[in-house]
Amino acid sequence: MQKIKEIRVEEVHNIEEKEHFFRVYFHYADGKIKMIDESSTRPILARYVSKVY
Repeated sequence: MQKIKEIRVEEVHNIEEKEHFFRVYFHYADGKIKMIDESSTRPILARYVSKVY
């Protein structure tokens, strides 16, 4: 299991092609970056904490 260091959301305004969208990235502890997806709607960012007993 890889450790995710950050989750980033980037808002892109491409004026030349008249596009506006959001990109979601995972940044891993080992320096690897993985683009998850692109969306035309703004993602809702939420934090959930689960505890296992």
